[in-house]
Formats: sequence, C-alpha cells, structure tokens
Amino acid sequence: MLYGSSYVATALALRTFTPLGTGALRGLVGGLLLALVLLAPAAAAYRPRGLSLGALLRLAVLGALVGPLFVAGMNVAVALAGATVTAFVAGLYAVLAAALGVLLLDERLERGTVAWLGAALAGTALLSDLRPTPDLAAGVVVALGAAIAFALFLVLSRRWSAPHRLSGPAVAVVGLAEMGVLLGIVMLVVGDPGASAAPRPEAIAAVAWLAVGPGVLAAMLVLVGMRRLPARRASAFLLLNPPTAALGGWLILGERLSPAQLAGAALVLVAIAGASGLLTVRRARHA
Repeated sequence: MLYGSSYVATALALRTFTPLGTGALRGLVGGLLLALVLLAPAAAAYRPRGLSLGALLRLAVLGALVGPLFVAGMNVAVALAGATVTAFVAGLYAVLAAALGVLLLDERLERGTVAWLGAALAGTALLSDLRPTPDLAAGVVVALGAAIAFALFLVLSRRWSAPHRLSGPAVAVVGLAEMGVLLGIVMLVVGDPGASAAPRPEAIAAVAWLAVGPGVLAAMLVLVGMRRLPARRASAFLLLNPPTAALGGWLILGERLSPAQLAGAALVLVAIAGASGLLTVRRARHA
C-alpha cells in the first residue's frame, strides 16, 4: 500500500516539481535516510561487504533499473496519464516478470503465462480508453516502459542476489542514490529547472512522503515480510498496489475511470493474480 501511495504522491509533487526534479529529490532524500538506517548497529548484517567487481557492476545495474529508469518513467507517465492509469499499467511488472523469467532464467513456460500476458495487454488497451488523447497514449507507453524496467529488476535480482551477496537494502540504497545523481545530471544536460512553479506545501509534503513512505519504510517492511512469508503468498500483496493508487486518486486527486477503463483495471488485476500463481488450482494428493 505504501508503494501504491507513491503514484498519488507523485501527482501532488508534480504540481511544483518537474518529473525529473521529483525523482532526483526522492532519490537524494530517500537514499540519505536509508543509508542512515543501514549505519545503525542493528542493520549491520545488511551492509554489503567484500563485493567483487562483477558484483558491484550487477549492483549498479539493479539500482539503475529500480531507481532512475523505473521512477523517472513512472513520474513522466503520471504527468501524462494520471496516477490511477499509471498505477495499473506499471503494475504489470508482475506479469512481465513471469514472461521474462522464461527468457532470462530458463524457467519453464507455464501454460497460463501467455494467457495472463494477453489479458494484461488487453487490460492495458482498455485503460488507454481505446481512443486515447495523445498525452494518455504516451503516458501508457511510458508506464509500460517503466513496468519492463521493474520486471527486469525482479528477474535479474533472482538471478544475481544470492550468488553475489546483494542484499535488498543495499540494492535499495544504490537505486535511490543513482536516482538522485543520474536524474540530477540529466536535468543539467537538458536544462530542466527541477520546479515548474513556486513551491506548494502539498508538493513539498509529497516529496517527503515519497522519500520516507515508499522509499525507506516500504523497503524495510518488504525485507521483513519476505523473510516471514513464502514467495507465493507474498506475491498476493502486489494486488494492493493499483487499488491503493486508484482509491487515493479518487479521494485526493478526483480522478475517475470510464467504464472501459474500469474493465481494463479489472483485467490487469486478474492478470497480476494469475501470473503470481494466486489463481492456480491445485489438485489434492491422495494417499
């Protein structure tokens, strides 16, 4: 739910800051806070130690995927298509990760993977409202790009984390740091001012929330939860992400989905549930 709130908070932050400025601030503040958490004695076990050059390069790739690539894409998509549509489209990373796992991890192609991917694409088409405005269409495309970046992050994390001793908090810190630094460099290159208007209180509060809530708190809670829940059960909580954004978009931003978009949102949730294995029917074993 903290991750779902980031879409609404981003929409509020964009009332003052540009998409790149929002991402850079989120990365710098969140990275500093999470680094301070990792410096605490209780977090000593999660600090990276003795990483090889190959492990450091892989850590940088994972950080880039989950940090500047995903967040910058999400911010631009929210600016173009709104928080609610972006949340459902970007949430397709769960489905895309199942498909990419076949290509990159040599995982077995499940019978339902292709069907869930088809349902996800159909839901995305409906979310674009079939006859979209240029901004809405561009926002959906950018959100799909962000979903691909996060799906690659999930798949490569499964492949690299254990063999190269890359802890979740370490990846999170690197991702936030890269987000702040790389997006800041891009801002300088393209002449992005970082803010498009005078600072508004809700925008400043939104950036602070992005750093603390979806940034530090969510990263720590995911770490705790994944240690106590089987992966299949933990994946069920992916379904809370888009509805949280939709509820916040309705209550705070006044966003409304058309009937076609509501049907698309339902299809996306079904696809996420199916790709996560939540709709699999298991046959009982008889002695």
